[in-house]
Amino acid sequence: MLVFKITIQNITWLNGFSALMLVIVAFIYAIYYVNYYRRSNNKFYISGAVLGFAVALGWSGITLSFLSVVIYGYNLPGLKLYVNILSYSTIPIGSIAVLSIAWDLLLPPKHKNKVLILVGILSIFYYIILFATFDKAVISPDVHKGEIYDDWLSSQELPYYLVWGLVLGNTVIFAWGIIRFLKATTGDLRKRAIWIIIATPIFGLCITLDTVVFTDVSYVDFLFIPRLLMIPALILVYLGFKPSKE
Repeated sequence: MLVFKITIQNITWLNGFSALMLVIVAFIYAIYYVNYYRRSNNKFYISGAVLGFAVALGWSGITLSFLSVVIYGYNLPGLKLYVNILSYSTIPIGSIAVLSIAWDLLLPPKHKNKVLILVGILSIFYYIILFATFDKAVISPDVHKGEIYDDWLSSQELPYYLVWGLVLGNTVIFAWGIIRFLKATTGDLRKRAIWIIIATPIFGLCITLDTVVFTDVSYVDFLFIPRLLMIPALILVYLGFKPSKE
């Protein structure tokens, strides 16, 4: 019989529960767009599905750590490495998905593929450097019983600056898109894209807070904040990205 060991610390509960809620919302979001793409065969919605799965997988390791502590009272053996790998292996994928969504709604398609290829090359470089320096780049302190694993990137290693580069690069492109969009667009598309305009910087803020800003044990108490903020960001993307007939 399964016995729940409710010995979890208050802040760990907040950090873990917020990750669990984010994973659930992100999976629902992704599955919705997968189903809609299957019905409509419209490739426009692939980016939405990719974003949802990237967010869900990115926080699924921390969610499993949370569930392990809630159910057993401790982290299962081998879970720490799983948490670390998932936390940082989906950042480029999510960044490319956000960029693709924002570009489709805010910018002309002429240079989209070229920019995505450049971001893809940067992402490959990120993966190579990340896994080559993984033990030094990803900091994940040991935890006491009743606490979940959490992690962040070391400012002494290159992946830390590559994440900043991805986020800032997306921000520059996004700002350029907003300027063009507000000058040239009216009507329903303008109303729908406003939600994307609000959501995109929230995504960037949450990623940077969770990975390259809250980078010390003293900041662990605040990690639930960006995770909770990601949920309304996904909802805002849904409002701007949903099929017109809904």
